[in-house]
Amino acid sequence: MNPARLKPIPVFAGLSKRELKRVAECAEEMHVDAGETMLYEGRYAFEFFAIEEGAAEVVRDGRHVADLGPGDVMGEIGALTHGQRDGSVIAKAPTTVIFIRAQDFRHFAEELPALGEEIRRVVDERTRPLAG
Repeated sequence: MNPARLKPIPVFAGLSKRELKRVAECAEEMHVDAGETMLYEGRYAFEFFAIEEGAAEVVRDGRHVADLGPGDVMGEIGALTHGQRDGSVIAKAPTTVIFIRAQDFRHFAEELPALGEEIRRVVDERTRPLAG
């Protein structure tokens, strides 16, 4: 994948060109049709996703909890913790996502300080409402 495609995604924005290239070597693209479920609540996480184009909604316990669009990420909590998905994500429009397998994602989050810090910020932001 061309590393330039990662730069507009906020979690990757702080990476150097060399770091972006390393991440891009493990990143893949997937196209999803409107109405297709990308992540299923309760299933184990095997990848991290970032929306490049399109729109999706997050559903938890059958309730709409968030809308996602270009630059937003999903699956980071389960990918980092070897855990289960805490919600489902359904495409609201034709959507292009960039995905990284969980094992590679965990490696990058530890090895690249800027990425690790940004991912921890996103995880903290998303888990705060779940805790309270």
